[in-house]
Amino acid sequence: MELVQQAKEALLVYGPPFLAGIAILVIGSWVAGFVQQAVATTLEKVGRVELTLARFLASLARYLVLTVVVLAALSQFGVQTASLIAIFGAAGLAVGLALQGTLSNVAAGVMLLAFRPYRVGDRIEAAGTAGKVEAIDLFVTDIRTDDNIQVLVPNGKIWGDKVTNHSKYQMKRLDFELAIPDGTDVEAACARIVATAAGDPRALKSPAPEAIVTKYSADSVTVALRAWVAPADEGAMRSSMNLALRNLTKAGFA
Repeated sequence: MELVQQAKEALLVYGPPFLAGIAILVIGSWVAGFVQQAVATTLEKVGRVELTLARFLASLARYLVLTVVVLAALSQFGVQTASLIAIFGAAGLAVGLALQGTLSNVAAGVMLLAFRPYRVGDRIEAAGTAGKVEAIDLFVTDIRTDDNIQVLVPNGKIWGDKVTNHSKYQMKRLDFELAIPDGTDVEAACARIVATAAGDPRALKSPAPEAIVTKYSADSVTVALRAWVAPADEGAMRSSMNLALRNLTKAGFA
């Protein structure tokens, strides 16, 4: 009878905290899942947050809630959570120091996904690499170079470096220089140069191509041709214009 009485007393003493701890774990797990789904749905509806970043922030919110839930449950079980927090803090610091480079790439990935200096499909130059962005994740940016080679660039290097985005705007200016021999009708030559550029179907009508005299010398006049194109047409337009202007120069701008 004494053993039964002791069991009843233990159940009365430890039973409610144990049940409370189990309830906290069950309800807390549900709340964590709900918070994750709510954060992900909200960020996706905003439309200004990349899907990768939205999922990362949603998962981060879930784990933060779970951390609080576990600590609350452990306190119900009689565990001294203050000492656990100190241990976890020390362990987190050690892990953070060991993974300093990786964590810096994650932080840079979050910044890149949040501020979006470039998007998937843009052609960029960053960290000594130029090409088309194929993917952006929390650790690296996947860039396909012009010669079809995959380059995985750590986000930390990109965030700490200058980024040139060739696809940010809807048009891009191409510049060409020509030397017109002394004695040539400069105005007529400029008109011929502009007509050659305007005749290319890739050249934009607004702003229209223009030819500007930039330098005089004893035996020639330097003329700069400026033509605007869509970023996707840059390579083809540059190639065709180099050939057309070469032929025009050989013909004496006639």
